Amino acid sequence: MKEQNDQSYSFDIIYFVQLIWKWKIPVIVACLISTLATYIFTGPKFITPLYKASVIFYPTSNTNLSTTLLTEPGNQGYGVLEFGNDEDAEQLLQILSSDDMKNNVIIKYELAAHYGLDTSKTISMLTMRALFSKNLEVKQTEYKAIEVIVYDSEPELAAEMANYIANYADSKKNDIQKVKAKEALNIITEEYNRQIKMMDSLNVTLAVLRNLGIYDYFEQSSQLNEAYTLNKIRLEQEQALLKVYEENKSALPDTLIIKSKARVKGYQAAVNSIKPTLDLISKHGGNYLNSINTLEMERKKLLSLKMRYESAKMGFEKTLPQKFVINSADKPEIASKPRRLLTTAIVSISTLLFALVAIVLLDYLPTLRRNYFERN
Repeated sequence: MKEQNDQSYSFDIIYFVQLIWKWKIPVIVACLISTLATYIFTGPKFITPLYKASVIFYPTSNTNLSTTLLTEPGNQGYGVLEFGNDEDAEQLLQILSSDDMKNNVIIKYELAAHYGLDTSKTISMLTMRALFSKNLEVKQTEYKAIEVIVYDSEPELAAEMANYIANYADSKKNDIQKVKAKEALNIITEEYNRQIKMMDSLNVTLAVLRNLGIYDYFEQSSQLNEAYTLNKIRLEQEQALLKVYEENKSALPDTLIIKSKARVKGYQAAVNSIKPTLDLISKHGGNYLNSINTLEMERKKLLSLKMRYESAKMGFEKTLPQKFVINSADKPEIASKPRRLLTTAIVSISTLLFALVAIVLLDYLPTLRRNYFERN
């Protein structure tokens, strides 16, 4: 730097180097002091080192387990093998950011005592959540995966909490879905049991009709009507023939008349035995047909309800993981915070820059003061 006409102050690299060389000792001392002070005061005696543990996973697709597994492979893709979309990821992110998740971690790992708070006094969960949130990061990576990061003074605990939080998201989403699945199962179970009772009632009605002798309306009606008509015709024919025999019995042997009377009695007995069953079928046939048709329709309904019942039962009793884990949290070996070397380097460079600015200002100050007095 140098003066020109006592009015200006222009930049001169040579003069600037000479100026730095003139102040080299104070600058070096300031940089050394700041470097040593930063390195010392960022040490474990002054700042508790924090270890970083992280879990990375992708959400699974939000598919219905029973629908996927109970459907023929050619009719529907196996969604359980697919990665989730943005909506699935947002659902898990919301669970991982919930107060319920934080409360579970705080209670499970007794973080109040771990953070050095006086547990003999009442500590609000709001305070604990605020403290825990400072050591927790939940975010979505650039590749759409979810990353859970936990910082803690104990590396083993940091890894354990990170894995627990990831598993919590899995179990919590399944629990939420189970609430709805249970309601659906209760509804379909009630309908299924009602359908079974209706089927039992129809079977009881048919059992009563079968006990009366009605087994197959169409087959029995056809055969009995045919037999009744045939025996009725034969009876009438034989009665007419017997009448002729009796009118001419003097010219006929007795055995012929006896045989004719026997056939009349046989035909009459056949007609008399068939007639009650025909009357019974005529009386209860409509009820039998109605019960059979209704039973068939209700059997189809029962089959459909049974499939839905099994689907709802599987959806409630069975669960699948809600995530594909890419990296589980392992025990970190190096502290993540504070970053002593980086912090020391930044402070040292900042001190050097500040010292250079200060030297320039100190060198320029006499010129600035002189110009001020000259104007006044």
